[in-house]
Amino acid sequence: MKKISVFLLVVFLIGSVVIAGCSSETANGGSGSPKDTLIVGVPDAPVYMDPQVQASVASYRVTTQIFDRLVALDSNMKLVPALAESWEVENETTTVFHLRKGVKFHNGEEMKAADVKYSLERTIASAGVNYNYLIISDIVIVDDYTVKIVTSKPFNALLYRLTLDAAAILSKKAATSGQDFNAHPVGAGPYKFVSWELGGDVVLEAFPDYYRGEPKVKTLIFRQIPEALNRSVGLETGEIDLAYDLAITDLDKVKGNKNLALQEVTSTTEWYLGFNTKKPFLDDVRVRQAIAYALNTKDIIDIVFNGVATPSHNTMIPPDVFGFAPDTITYDFNVEKAKSLLAEAGHPNGFKTTLWVPDSQVPRDAAVVIQGQLSAIGIDVEVKTMEQGKYYSATGKGEHDLFFMSKTSIDPDSMLRAVYHTQAFGLSGNRSFWATKEVDEKLDRASVTTDSDEAKQLYAEVQKIVADQLPLIPIGIEHLNAGMQSNVKGFGLYPGKTHSIYGTYFEN
Repeated sequence: MKKISVFLLVVFLIGSVVIAGCSSETANGGSGSPKDTLIVGVPDAPVYMDPQVQASVASYRVTTQIFDRLVALDSNMKLVPALAESWEVENETTTVFHLRKGVKFHNGEEMKAADVKYSLERTIASAGVNYNYLIISDIVIVDDYTVKIVTSKPFNALLYRLTLDAAAILSKKAATSGQDFNAHPVGAGPYKFVSWELGGDVVLEAFPDYYRGEPKVKTLIFRQIPEALNRSVGLETGEIDLAYDLAITDLDKVKGNKNLALQEVTSTTEWYLGFNTKKPFLDDVRVRQAIAYALNTKDIIDIVFNGVATPSHNTMIPPDVFGFAPDTITYDFNVEKAKSLLAEAGHPNGFKTTLWVPDSQVPRDAAVVIQGQLSAIGIDVEVKTMEQGKYYSATGKGEHDLFFMSKTSIDPDSMLRAVYHTQAFGLSGNRSFWATKEVDEKLDRASVTTDSDEAKQLYAEVQKIVADQLPLIPIGIEHLNAGMQSNVKGFGLYPGKTHSIYGTYFEN
């Protein structure tokens, strides 16, 4: 009897474990309930959780889930209401915004005009992102749900500026300390911050009181997987549900897998080779022009992007953005011309320099190609690869020589101002530390005119000047892609790269 009792007890315990295991499987998306945790494989880890510290696509891909702005751009790059349900232009320097009532921050506080004023003033005070907002001269609270934004001059790009992640509206009560807020960000977006360990997963959870309705995906995990090949493998094995920026060579494999789906779109992201014009050798325009002639950009696009990128045509403005003026000055691949210019600049045998890149695949691959091409004209390039945060910080301080980077923008002013204007020196984007009074004035005039033809002409003139002076060399416009499990629905790629997860769900 005693043996039988022991036997029955063992059977009971085993059965209990099996039942518990089945219950666990069901809770995590087994046959009994829909899957509600989305794991996103990303190439780069975020640098900050505070969107108003420093512009970074890797950071914004996460923070755009946590925060909303007054105005948004849809996937077709059209302006749509967000935290502001409507707005009207009072005069040429004043726009009135009417806030949605009942919008909750993640800490339970209701969003009001004081939060908007505080957030935008905080952006204006941040050297890492403020170059886009310095034209704002005042933010006036009319009442709890009405705000006036006043600019020092007429400014035709104001609404576009307010769609950027740097213009996120955050809780005034929560943002008492920059360091604490970065560790515990509080926004009014669809997802609440849960946890983040540097170099590890970022975990977010659905915000049930989100003004547009609670997200269907309840837990959102961003996982850094630097190698594109490993992101593809993660999709194939089911380790991840969604992966950004797959290798071009893997796209056909994803398309041919019935368990996976693929999306593709042309971005508004330009990749470029920049020069720190404050450094010896690189302060000479002839040296910069020599390097431009030595680069075979077609080979860079073919090797680094497997041919799937749009040539930049010597401008930082993508074709789909207003003001695009291609081929103002061209630098066709010409090694002999490059050598001649180097000799004219006093470097017939070339010189040694460094090329700084962040530790992710596209910059690393591009650095190898550029290193090889410049060796043909006697320039000995040492490639310095470093962690993203350190790279952005060090180049923002001007410690580099050559650098390879991308810039994403949705309007001509924010693109050209970021890389060519005095206001943007350093962390804000102008890591070439090149600017002239003439270019500053033309950009400023273009941003305030109400005549689109005049603005277009001014942007064309700027593009011609910088194509001649070459503080940087535009290379190519990135094409975006995302692979996903076939049951992931509702996701859409955003040309500005900071894709929103809201609206994404799992099909049963």
